Amino acid sequence: MSTDVRGTPAPGRPLRRRFVAVVAVLALIGALAAIVGSHQGPRLRSVSYSATDLVSRPAQRLILTANQALQRVAPSDVVVSPAAAHTVTSSGNTVAVQFDGPLAYDRTYAVVVRHVRVPGQAATSDLRTTIHTGTTDVLALVPGTNGAHDRIVSRGLATGGTDTVFQGTGITGFARLARSLVVLSDTADGTSSIDIVPLADGRQDPAVPVEHITMPSARGHASALHAADDGASFGFVYADTTTGRSQDVGLYDVDLTGTHMPTAIAADGRPTTGATPMTVRQWAYVPRTESALVRTTDDGLVLVDMSGRTDAARLGSATYVHGFVGAGTTAVVEAGDAIVRLDLTDGDRAALTAPAASTRAQYLGRIVALTGSSYVRLVGDVRADGTIAARLVRVHGERVSDLQVHIPSDASVTAVCPSPNGQFLAITTRTADSSLVSVVDATSGALEASLDGVTLDWCAALPSGADAG
Repeated sequence: MSTDVRGTPAPGRPLRRRFVAVVAVLALIGALAAIVGSHQGPRLRSVSYSATDLVSRPAQRLILTANQALQRVAPSDVVVSPAAAHTVTSSGNTVAVQFDGPLAYDRTYAVVVRHVRVPGQAATSDLRTTIHTGTTDVLALVPGTNGAHDRIVSRGLATGGTDTVFQGTGITGFARLARSLVVLSDTADGTSSIDIVPLADGRQDPAVPVEHITMPSARGHASALHAADDGASFGFVYADTTTGRSQDVGLYDVDLTGTHMPTAIAADGRPTTGATPMTVRQWAYVPRTESALVRTTDDGLVLVDMSGRTDAARLGSATYVHGFVGAGTTAVVEAGDAIVRLDLTDGDRAALTAPAASTRAQYLGRIVALTGSSYVRLVGDVRADGTIAARLVRVHGERVSDLQVHIPSDASVTAVCPSPNGQFLAITTRTADSSLVSVVDATSGALEASLDGVTLDWCAALPSGADAG
């Protein structure tokens, strides 16, 4: 018996034919896609940025990712509107736009990367996107009245009302960390305490205990509290009063990545347990660093690495430190009759532009740098009773104008502090029976917000000390 199978296909042949057909179709689709892509150019696949960091820190990046590898992008092909200084790098299918300084709050920016193309292809396209920056909240210290607690309150600039973040007695200062507050308080006998208050959802976290910092001596007074931007350390000026008089007055550092014990910054600029601390008239952390600019009691200027990893740098002398410019690599200092921009990287000094109209006043106060070419200065005339009729002048290059800010005639200006991006100013005023913080636009003087209080967290960026205004 035989079976004729010559007319029956082998079982695997139809499957192989279908597989070959599918591969051919996919190859055709890929070829067509390549042809279409070569005519259309690359397309934007994703955008990445932090809305919060863009308004609070310099050197923040916007990352645009294309669907294909790109020919190197020229900086001139990236346009940001409204204009914002930036640098451009590209690699593979990504373009990174790094902004020189913080951007404006609550603003939409359009970003266009023009004429991008795939290597070896002629077709070009534009990558377009918009980003919206974040807003901010401010923290203010509100002294208690009639036996009420002192409060540290929060207010969003885009919203009304305040929320209590922390309350206590004798609060004289505070500094904001990433997820906590450092709170400085005084008792009636002049002894100081420092607490680290954990936060949750913008308020004190009741589930986590407050950490009480062990002070350098049993009795003493602390002042000029500042914290590093990265939240890894904070420092203060301390006077040991255990003998009934002030001694060992100087700068101490608390490393929050280590023991949390205050350590004296010695005269050589290094944290040294048990050392006599470096004497201080003014000091503050240089923005975005672990270094501090210190003006000593003999008017020497020292750049101190609070971590102790590098040697201190001596930067000459100054009779006053007004503050920092932009990202912090430059400080504005007074040296004799001159006001200069001090480059903290190499010690070079350049005269600050001060048109005659900006100095026509009997009282010349603190300078608040906004950008590399503009600043605001507190000036005023002395009244018959010795008080100062204060006003603010804005200097931009050679142009001088009065900032249209209302300062009550019975109020004294205690501080003028810039927002991290230089867009706003906090102006703190005090009368015989009240204190007020006004947040104004740094260009127009328009009022953005006001709240009761004696200081704002923005003011912690300014050098403070025994003779700082």
